[in-house]
Amino acid sequence: MSRDPDPGAAPRPRPLPTVDVAILRQDRDAVRARNMVIGGVVAVAAVVGVAVLFRSEILSLFSTQLVTPTDEDGWPAQSEPAAASDHEPSEQASSEEPHAAAAPDETPSQETSAAAPSAPETMDSTQSGMPSGTTTSRFGEARGFRDALLRAGVAPQDASALVTSLEKLVDFRRCRPEDELTFTRDESGTLVGFQYQATRTEFFRATRKGSEFKGEKVQVPIEVRHIAKGGHVRDSLGKALDHLDLGTSLVGAFVEAFEREVSFKKDTREGDAFRILVDEQYIEGELLGYGTVNAVEYSGERMGTLRGYWFEPKGQPGDFYDAQGRAMNGGWLRTPLRYDHISSRFDMRRRHPVLKRIVPHQGVDYAASSGTPVWAAAAGTITFAGTKGANGNLVAIKHANGYETFYAHLSRITKGIHSGVHVAQRQSIGAVGTTGRSTGPHLHFALKHNGRFIDPAKQLNGPGEPVPSRDRSAFNKRKKQLDKALAAIVLAPAPPADGSAPEGDSENFDDEAPLEL
Repeated sequence: MSRDPDPGAAPRPRPLPTVDVAILRQDRDAVRARNMVIGGVVAVAAVVGVAVLFRSEILSLFSTQLVTPTDEDGWPAQSEPAAASDHEPSEQASSEEPHAAAAPDETPSQETSAAAPSAPETMDSTQSGMPSGTTTSRFGEARGFRDALLRAGVAPQDASALVTSLEKLVDFRRCRPEDELTFTRDESGTLVGFQYQATRTEFFRATRKGSEFKGEKVQVPIEVRHIAKGGHVRDSLGKALDHLDLGTSLVGAFVEAFEREVSFKKDTREGDAFRILVDEQYIEGELLGYGTVNAVEYSGERMGTLRGYWFEPKGQPGDFYDAQGRAMNGGWLRTPLRYDHISSRFDMRRRHPVLKRIVPHQGVDYAASSGTPVWAAAAGTITFAGTKGANGNLVAIKHANGYETFYAHLSRITKGIHSGVHVAQRQSIGAVGTTGRSTGPHLHFALKHNGRFIDPAKQLNGPGEPVPSRDRSAFNKRKKQLDKALAAIVLAPAPPADGSAPEGDSENFDDEAPLEL
C-alpha cells in the first residue's frame, strides 16, 4: 500500500535521462590532433631532460662506439702494483694466500676505481684554440687510451688516428694512472706530435703525417757503469752490502750463485769477505737500478773461497758458472728470482695473515720489489698462465719426473707464456707483484712431486751443465778478465757496530780491457 507524500515536504529532483549523443567528425579529429601534440611535447621534454642529466656519459659512449669500436679502447686501465718500500716488510705483512692450487671459484681482490669525470668537449684540432708548444698530462682514471686523449683536449679524429698508429705497439690494457701523455702543437694549435711514456726505459711516439699519425717505439739510452766493490761481513751480508751503498737485493746474486755450497743464514760469520762486479744503470745521471752481476766472490772459514762468473752461451739463457766452466745451478733453481728476503716458509701449520686461521702454507714466499723478473725454475711445459682465484696471476709448469712448479701473485705474465709452450730453465715467465689475496709484493713459489706439495727449499740440486764446447774459448777469455777485476778490489773494513758507513770506494774495472757483455 503506497504512502502518500508529505504535502509539506520539498519535491525531490528527478534524474535526467541518459542520452548518447554522437560527436561530430570534425570535432573528433580536432581532439585527436590536440592529444597528439600534447603527447609529443611531453615526450620531447622527457628526452631533453634525460639528455641534460646524462649528457657527458652519452657523448663519451657515442664517440667511443662510433669512432673506435676496438677492444683495446674499451678496456679499463689496469694499474701495476705500487713499488715496494725501501723498508723491508715484516714476515707477516708480505705473506699471502695458501699454495698455488687455490680453488678455481675463488676470485682475486679487485680495486674499484672512482667514477671517472665526464670527458671535456672537443673540437677540430685546427680550430681548437689550443696553445702551441708542448703540454703534458696524466693518463689518470680514464676508461681507455682514447678516453685519456679526449680528456686531455685532443679532437676525436686525432684521438682515433693516434690509437690506430700505436695499437700494434702499445698494450693499452696496461696503462697506469701515472703514465705521462705529452702533446706537441704548432702555432695554429694543430696537434703535430704525441709521446706516451710507459716506463723509464722506453716511450712511444707518434708524428703527424697528413691526416694520420706514424707511431714508433723509442728506447731511452741507458748509461752502464761497471762497479767493483768488496768488503767484510760483520752482522750479515745484506747489511755489509748496504753499507757499501749497494742494494740489499744483491744478496740474491750471491744466493743464486752459491746456494748449493752456502747457506747465508747459517754459514755466514763475522769477518767473511766478499767481492762483486755489477753493472749500474743510469738514465740522465739518475740511478735506474742494477743490470748484470758479472761476477761474485765469497770467502769464509766454512766454505773457503768461491767464485761465480756470469756467462751467456749463444742461444741460451745466462747463468753463473764456476772456475771449471760448469753451471753452478743444476736441474733446479730453488730461488727463481733475486729476492730481498724470505717472508714466509713452507709450513703446514701456518696462521694465515689475512684469514686469521690455520691454513697450510705449501710453498715459499720471496719478498721482492714489484716488477722483479721471475724465471722458470727448470725446463718444462706451461700448463696454466692466467688469473686463478686468490693466487692472482699464476703460472704453472710441468717438469720431468712428476714435478710441477707454481708462481703466484705475478704483476704480469711474460708475453708468449701460455698453456702448451715449452720453456727453458731461467727463462722469464713474469714479474713479481701482489695480485690476488696478497698483502705485499712477493712471489709465492710452490713445488709438487707426484701430486703432493713438497718444500722447495729442501729440493736437492745436482751439478749443472758445462759450458758448450763452441763457447769454451769465449768463457775462458771472460773469466780471465773477471778474475783480474776481482783481484784488484781493495776490501773495505767491516761495518762498524755504530752503523756508520765504512770507508771504501768503488772502482771501474774495464779501463784496460772492456768486457764483452
